[in-house]
Amino acid sequence: MTSKKTATRMFMLHYGAEPSPKSISVRGAADGIIWCPIIGIAVETEIGRVLLDTGIGRALLEDEASRTGIYASKEQPWGVGEDPFLTALERVGLRPRDFALAAVSHLHVDHTGGLRHLAQAGVPISVQREELLFARERAGLGEAYYRPDYVDAGIGWRELDGDAELAPGVHALSTPGHTPGHMSYRVDLPETGTWLLAMDAADLAENLNDRVPPGPTADPSDAGRAEASLRRLLGERDRLDARLVPGHDTVFWRAVEHPAGGHR
Repeated sequence: MTSKKTATRMFMLHYGAEPSPKSISVRGAADGIIWCPIIGIAVETEIGRVLLDTGIGRALLEDEASRTGIYASKEQPWGVGEDPFLTALERVGLRPRDFALAAVSHLHVDHTGGLRHLAQAGVPISVQREELLFARERAGLGEAYYRPDYVDAGIGWRELDGDAELAPGVHALSTPGHTPGHMSYRVDLPETGTWLLAMDAADLAENLNDRVPPGPTADPSDAGRAEASLRRLLGERDRLDARLVPGHDTVFWRAVEHPAGGHR
């Protein structure tokens, strides 16, 4: 990561919320249901706007058989507005065509809901090559992958192999474990400094405070990689004096809501 340029500003997007056993978020925790925000990030850079993750989609919310196959509890996920992806963008004055590029941390159902909209707008999508291979060849509803979001969708994939600069001030950080090709993000801003967005490499503040990784991994052999990825993020936080934001923590995400005009 040689670029020292910063992005311009950053907006936190709220697509909805989902119920999840806490044991999914914290290894060894009880199975009691917690509610997790479904989030994304829009970043302005010198090459245009970059979207990081696309939330849960209308298609899944309306597909009862698939939705209840993924979310087995009585509680079910919900999205903002008629179409969660479009509504979340509209709340910050944006449309799919306003983005120069997008990235998806991994291809779980709560991160892929806007991919078809972006494809229709001609926006390329960055993803780790290992993640795309797993999603296409091995994953299904049992691993919380919803194939209609990303298969035969006309997506212009940009496949990554490890860490990469997405745009000046915006980097992808390889953090496999939760899924085989999971990645987190680093955003450098001129006033608020460096942000590390863990996404699902650390769901909750508890993961960070207690240094406990999330629970089951999409590939059962990846437990050790999940531990290493959490250690990496904690080390990067200390090295960069960064804000490290977990991906599904309600209290944390309320605390980092962007001010009017975005984080700068």
